[in-house]
Amino acid sequence: MSIAVRDLVHVYHPGSPLQTRALDGVTFEAEKGNWVAVVGHTGSGKSTLAQHLNGLLLPTEGSVSVDGIPVRHGEGCLRRVRQKVGLVFQYPEQQLFEETVFKEVSFGPRNWGFQADHLEKSVRGALELVGIGRELYEASPFRLSGGQKRRVAIASTLSSDPDYLVMDEPTAGLDSTGRRQLLGLLSELKKLGKGIIHITHDMELALGLADTILVLDEGRSTLWGPPGVILGELLERDIRGLVIPDLVRFAGRLRDLGFEVPLTWEPKTLAEAIGRSHGR
Repeated sequence: MSIAVRDLVHVYHPGSPLQTRALDGVTFEAEKGNWVAVVGHTGSGKSTLAQHLNGLLLPTEGSVSVDGIPVRHGEGCLRRVRQKVGLVFQYPEQQLFEETVFKEVSFGPRNWGFQADHLEKSVRGALELVGIGRELYEASPFRLSGGQKRRVAIASTLSSDPDYLVMDEPTAGLDSTGRRQLLGLLSELKKLGKGIIHITHDMELALGLADTILVLDEGRSTLWGPPGVILGELLERDIRGLVIPDLVRFAGRLRDLGFEVPLTWEPKTLAEAIGRSHGR
């Protein structure tokens, strides 16, 4: 089972002078237990795509389905899809609104009709998973640090136990510690079988964490594949707004010179490969 996107087109303000084709024939699939990174320049359609994955936006053409449930009006489809797909916006802490951390994280499962014992278990489990201790349950979410607010916002999504988590630029605005902790949390969620769809402009993050990368350009799905394959393609052609790590370009140049080294963004891996090639 998976999130399946087929020939997705989305047009903003159709029939008006402001008509914009934000997505143009996007196709990809995201399975449970896998990490898909969606990368592209600002305006490439990444955030528009994210909002289609749980039905905040509906396709103009094409289709989106979640575990076989179509993202469309009628037959309770959108409600079932939104139970399966949690969407965390960029700067989600700006959407906090409850008086306490516990109430904030309770909002989702309460809205889905969780019974009291199930609700409390889900909320406590989500807060524990993101590293928020009991001493903060009654604290105002607005008084937490930036990293803590981000984790509470994610817990608010996790407490409803979605199968997929769509993250739109989740590390934006975090310091190095908060960034490391958040990425570690997402890696743990993947191990637990959650599907991660990570919207980002950061190629190094995508290369280091994703199982598969989707490259968007002007609303089109330009490239799709594992990091190694995507790297090879990006060295052959430039895509606006995507910055390939300098180390990868260096590895590509070494390959052109006859060194048997991988296309890698990891210094240790490249150094070891150079050593083996030189020794030979």
